[in-house]
Amino acid sequence: ALQLLQDAAPSHAQTCHLQEPPSFPDTLLRNNLHPHQAAATALRILQHLFHTLSTNRTRQHWHGHARNDLLNKLQHYIHHLEQCLPDSATLFKGPRNPLLTINKYFRDIHLFLYAHNHSACAW
Repeated sequence: ALQLLQDAAPSHAQTCHLQEPPSFPDTLLRNNLHPHQAAATALRILQHLFHTLSTNRTRQHWHGHARNDLLNKLQHYIHHLEQCLPDSATLFKGPRNPLLTINKYFRDIHLFLYAHNHSACAW
């Protein structure tokens, strides 16, 4: 999926001088999640990526075939994870819900890019 993302990226990437963009939550990198929780967290990340890359606003910035390949792969992984995961409501009880952390991370990214007049593809 990373190779497809690199292939789909615009060939004339401009340097983007953003000030203090949101960083990926350290708690998710260090946290020892149960395998089902880790899979549900990965699913949420893939869903956010799919949503960001499939909007019409980002379509013009990507090579069509490579972008479609990437979206198809993301959709395949999303479908696979959705099929093998139990109900996520029972997975995340307690004060540190990684799904809420992921949602906040992507919301902060979109707010940051909007505030600096950049499209989601700049991320």
